[in-house]
This record gives sequence, structure tokens and C-alpha cells, in this order.
Amino acid sequence: MGVGAGKKHQYGAFMVFRLSQYARIRVTSRRMTPHIKAQKVNLGGSLEHLKVELQVELAQQTEAGQKTENQDAIGAQIPEGRALATKGISLAIADGVSSSEHAQQASQIAINGFLTDYYATPDTWSTEHSGKNVIVALNRYLWGQSQNSVLQGGYLSTFSALVLKGNIGHLFHVGDSRIYRLRENELEQLTRDHVQPSGRGSRFLSRALGADNYIEIECDSFELREGDLFLLLTDGIYEHASLGDINAEAPAESLLQSLFEQAKANGSSDNLSAQVCKIIRCGEGSQADAIKLLATLPFPPALEQGQTLDGYTVQSTLHQSERSQVYLVKDAKQNLWAMKTPSLNYSDDFAYIERFVMESWIGKRIQSTSVVAVVEPEKPPTCLYYLMKHVPGPTLETVIARSAPFDILDAVELTAQIVRGLRAFHRKDTLHQDLKPGNVVLSKDGAVLLDFGSCWVAGVAELRTPIQRDKILGTLEYSAPEYRLNTRRGDRSDQFSLGVILYEMLTKKHPYGQQYEKAMSATQFQKLKYRPATQFNPLVPSWLDKALEKSVQLKYESRYSALSEFLADLKRPNPSWVTPRYVPWAEKNPTRFWQLCALASWLITVLTLLIYVPK
Repeated sequence: MGVGAGKKHQYGAFMVFRLSQYARIRVTSRRMTPHIKAQKVNLGGSLEHLKVELQVELAQQTEAGQKTENQDAIGAQIPEGRALATKGISLAIADGVSSSEHAQQASQIAINGFLTDYYATPDTWSTEHSGKNVIVALNRYLWGQSQNSVLQGGYLSTFSALVLKGNIGHLFHVGDSRIYRLRENELEQLTRDHVQPSGRGSRFLSRALGADNYIEIECDSFELREGDLFLLLTDGIYEHASLGDINAEAPAESLLQSLFEQAKANGSSDNLSAQVCKIIRCGEGSQADAIKLLATLPFPPALEQGQTLDGYTVQSTLHQSERSQVYLVKDAKQNLWAMKTPSLNYSDDFAYIERFVMESWIGKRIQSTSVVAVVEPEKPPTCLYYLMKHVPGPTLETVIARSAPFDILDAVELTAQIVRGLRAFHRKDTLHQDLKPGNVVLSKDGAVLLDFGSCWVAGVAELRTPIQRDKILGTLEYSAPEYRLNTRRGDRSDQFSLGVILYEMLTKKHPYGQQYEKAMSATQFQKLKYRPATQFNPLVPSWLDKALEKSVQLKYESRYSALSEFLADLKRPNPSWVTPRYVPWAEKNPTRFWQLCALASWLITVLTLLIYVPK
């Protein structure tokens, strides 16, 4: 459900337009009806257990006021189903900068663009990542429109958005529109005005959408509480209405009308726009509900060659461990697939079940030829499993055991192929967290990454769940120290694992030795020392060894800031790490050298004549 303001349809002093495919507009002839949304969201597929209960009361209004043109725009989206949990409810308000030629268009583009594009971002992205990327894109579009305008007319607007997701609120802000929160009768301005004084009591905007190719966005997040009241206002309202007299118990629509009446009575000559949102209920589903949903499908039994499950016949067992089994199966059309099933050892472990059912959801969203593809079964499964494309070929673990140490060029090329797969994860705001040789298959087309069982997804991590999740995942030998120390983790955590793999390809050893797996505290990690790869393989260039050492630094901040930098240092010597060759002075300055030689020869000749020629 969505409501908004623009200029497609006009009803008296109020204007509304259809915001996107999610929007359904309800209006009366004279005023917008406040929208009340109360819904327990049951997410289909592998996210069913992440139930969100969020109820809000929303009222919003915009009008030109005493001006002939309304340069403000407002909008809101209340989606249904999965999007309500993965993306949340969003409200946005914009005030076109009146000194720009296209203020009205700029504010409408900002609102319409944000509410459309935010919901089009991947579910795996965090709210902040999604919001920032959309606003940056909108800013560049508006800036480009200004540059391409024949009359050089500016497309400038303030912008403020509030996203309510689960139990967390997120705000995005540029300019001097404002977001307030009234909690327990205390009114707090959550945003700050991006303005600068210009003398004689006047001021000007220091930030606005469309003002420059680069935009600095104010972001914040906070916990939601039942009874919280949020106000999104433009200066035509907040400079003239008495915000300290707000009655939080009043209906949202009554509060909205009171703000407008006060602003008009106090002589506001600007456009008037406001949104009032009251949190009626927030929270997540109970543990009993989550367990009931997760236990819907039974665990399949251990399968043997020749047995059939849902029309898939087992050909062989590709992998078997304490936690799962992977079978090579054939369907009725003789197509080969890999089927992953959970281990019966964890049939009563709901944290394990949650992680397993999430694997297929994650895999379907990671699209890359360097990552194994998860596919939909032809009919709904009767047991808990998922299907993947079968990737023939040995694992990197097998090849290392058989052929390491690798040729330098081969090892670097394999590393570049693994990086392609990792980038597919990182573009979706997802960490692999269990990168190791056993999860890399060397196919005829290159290295392919396997296993989504330990993945961290930013967009899902924001969602609260009653299930107690595992904090230490992956394989200790390859996982970065921050997983055991519970400190900052990110893309560089996967980089650490990649560095260990490359080190192993070149030396068949671990960069910190066997003691690394035993380290569980900061003190124990401090005692570990990097062992140069040249110690085990003299063919490794010293500059490549330096690149390896940086990629596996025990401190997160000391590693490469991007995988591209790591690859660059692997493919060509970093000048700062290359030991300069000794160059004789005669080779550095040949002209001066021969001049001095000639001078010395002349002096010797003169001295000889003085000594031996008789007087």
C-alpha cells in the first residue's frame, strides 16, 4: 500500500499520484485519509519464520499554501507480504529549493524515485546500503538534469526519509526538511539542518539533492517503541507551528490538521507539507511460531544409490559430513543435479534448521558463473532439501593435496577466479564466511564457489528472530580472527580466507602455523607471527609474499581495502615492496664518470712530467 503527493491527479488543495507497482491510493475529494496498517507478515519460501508484526497509523498532507506553486512532495509505501519484512515501511518528504528553476520537478523526482527504487534493491542489502545507493543515484540524475538543461535551470531539493523495518527505524536526510520523534512526551529533532549563515540573519542550504555530483547523506538508525510518534515536516510547517504542544494521544489525522491550522494562523507564506506516523505495535514473532514454521517439512532419511526422492534418483554421494549430505541426483529428463540435505543429527536444532532453509534463498540471489547456481525443483518438495546445478570437477582441496606447491602464475590466476565469485557475494551485501579449498570446485570453465551454509546477509541480519543464531561459523583454519573475537567483520574477512588459500597453494602450509586454530583470544592472536612464504617456497617473489602477508593480517583494518588492490599487487610488483637493485655510480652518471676519468688521467700525466722530466 502506498500514498503520496505529486501532480498527476489533483483533488482540491491536495495532489496524489501512483508511486509504484506497490502503491494503492485512497483519497477523498478534499483530504487524504490516514492509513492504518496492521498485519502479521508470513514470509513465503525460506523466510517464513522471520515473521514481523508492525502496525502504524499514518496521515500526510501537502498544499501550496499562499504560493501559486507547490514545490513540496511527500510519499509513503506500506508494502505487503515479504517486502514488509525485508524492506519495511517508508515515508519521504522533499522541499524543492525555490531559487532553482525546476524545484517542483526535483522534489517529485526525489520522492517518486526513492519509493520506487528502494523497493527494487536486492533483499540481501541492508537498509542503509539500499537507501544510500538510491539517494546517490537520484542526486546524480538531478545534477545531470541541471547540467543538461538548455537554460542551466537547477533541479534542487531537500530530502528526508524514514524507513521502519521490524523493530528498527532508519533515517536518511539531506537539507533542512526535518524529522522529529515524540517519545514519552519528549520531542526530539532527529535530523540536523544542513544550512550555513550568510549574514544579517539569513542562511543558505549547504546540502541539497542535485547541487553537486557528490552528496553527503546523513544516516542514523534507532530502536522503535510502541507509542513513538514521528513527524516529517518542511519549513513551512515547523517554523510556524507550535510543536511543543503536540498531544501524542490524539489521532494522527487530528495532529496533522492541527499543525496546518497553526502554521496558517501564524502567517506561514511557504508551501505546507507534513507526515505524521504513530507506531501502534512493533515486534517479531514468538519462538513457538518460528519453530512451528521451521518444522513444517521433515528431514529426509539418509539416501543411498538408486533411491528416489520427489522424482530425483541418487547416483552417488558427492559429500558427506556431520552437518549435511550432498548427492548427485538425476531427474526424469536425465538431467544431473546436486541435492543437499540436512543431517539428522540436527533435527531438533532450530538454529541449524533456520540456517539450512536460508541457504537456498541466499543461493538464488547470488548470480555469477563463478558461484554454483541454486535451482527450483519441478514440484514442491516433501522434505527439507534444495537443488543446485551440478559442477563436475575436483575441489581445490584435492588438487592442493595432489599438486601443491602450484606454479606462481597458476596460483594467481586461480585466486583471480575465486575473487570473481566473492565479488558476486559482496555486491549483494553478503559474506561467504566459509571460504576454503573444499568449497571451491575447479570446473572446465574455472573456479566455482560452493556452500551458502555460513553466509551472512546484511538485509536478513537486520531482521530480528527469536532463534538463537550461531556466532562462530566457518572453518577455524581459514576463518578470520574477528569471528572468534566477535569484532568488526566485512569484505576483508573473506579476503583473509582467500589469502590463506593462496598461501596454501604456494606452500602447502598455513601462514601462522598450527597454533592459529587454537587461538581464541586477543592475547593468543598477538603471539602469532606471519611465516614468510619464501621460507617454504623460495620461488615465491618477495613482493608477492608481502602482498600475501597484508591480505592475512590479523587486524581487520590492516588488510587491503578492496580485493582489486590485492589482485593488482599479485599480478605486478608493488614498487614499495621491490628491493632496489644496486646500481654503481658509474652506471648512474656515465658522463660525469668519464669526465672524472679524463681529469684523473690528465693529472697523472702532469704529475709524471713534473717528477721525471729533468729541469
